[in-house]
Amino acid sequence: MRLAEWIRHDLEEVGVILAQIDDVSAEAMVAAILAARRVFVVALGRSGLILRMFAMRLMQIGLEVYVVGDVTTPAIAADDLLIALSGSGRTETVVNLARKAKACGAQVLAITSSQATPLAEVADVTVITPAASVKTEIATPTRLPLANALEQAMAIYLDCIGAMLAARRGQGNAAMMRRHANLE
Repeated sequence: MRLAEWIRHDLEEVGVILAQIDDVSAEAMVAAILAARRVFVVALGRSGLILRMFAMRLMQIGLEVYVVGDVTTPAIAADDLLIALSGSGRTETVVNLARKAKACGAQVLAITSSQATPLAEVADVTVITPAASVKTEIATPTRLPLANALEQAMAIYLDCIGAMLAARRGQGNAAMMRRHANLE
């Protein structure tokens, strides 16, 4: 198969997932982030990389954000929000950290592929990116490796949430560039 065909299949699979995410959950996510004193993010693997990109965007928008596990991350507390991402909703470390954040009084927002997961059960707000993955169901019909379509859909979704937040906070590109890294 040629590259153009791979791209077409990739975009089709990602498009199917994104078309199923509703505006209600997007608005709930935006509201939870704007209501939080500070935002913490946690995910592992490729999902962790996606959430780190989102954390960077939140910082550029002017929000106080931390990546769980970084040495400069402070203690989470009441009035804080933990955004936990796990495609399967069963990543033990992520689920356990979500439970710990709840015990500390923080709100938990889960991004996962199904409501019927331990991560969704812990969450105050849940965003469902409805997609199967060969990581949880080996017979999932996909031409892409492992959870590629789901991960790409989550990345695009979070980029759009970032754009919504920037617009709501009146943060255009000029304002965000003032917070962009300059030690490059």
